Amino acid sequence: MGRSLRVLFVAGVAAATLVLPAAAPAAPPSTTFSVTGFEYAFTSTVGAFAGIGHGNAGDSALWNTRVEHDPLGSKPTYINGGWFQMGTLSKGGHADFVTGKYVHHGGTITTLDPGANCTNQRFRVAGALENVATTDSADGTGSFSAVLTHHRLRIFGRCITYSATVAGTATFSY
Repeated sequence: MGRSLRVLFVAGVAAATLVLPAAAPAAPPSTTFSVTGFEYAFTSTVGAFAGIGHGNAGDSALWNTRVEHDPLGSKPTYINGGWFQMGTLSKGGHADFVTGKYVHHGGTITTLDPGANCTNQRFRVAGALENVATTDSADGTGSFSAVLTHHRLRIFGRCITYSATVAGTATFSY
């Protein structure tokens, strides 16, 4: 996906998470969502991801998350904070949202494949969520667990990460 398409995609996800909360009176029927998306911003201690999701009760979703963590490569690499947002649309047409905050040291980022010789790197991002809320619930819990893949190639002798994708699940108890 080109940079301009990625910017439009992230802008659409952000707009949907701001618009959807006022649209419906009930929590999403789904409690587990399969999620896919892209890492759209990062530093050595923060990753931001957004994408689409599909719930176990047929909900569709747009999601956005910010994961704050120890520097990558720390042993262990703890998740120290951040937030999760999801706008949902049920099969019946009801819109809602889910928000939550990552529990401090309530998860880790684990290297699955370090990407020797400039191959793709893979990381497991697994964090617990607290203060999970919808339009009619509060103080729930949840989790986000996904594999982050840094897509890399060698250009002019340098290893370049040209894209990063994420796929996994988000689970909630409202």
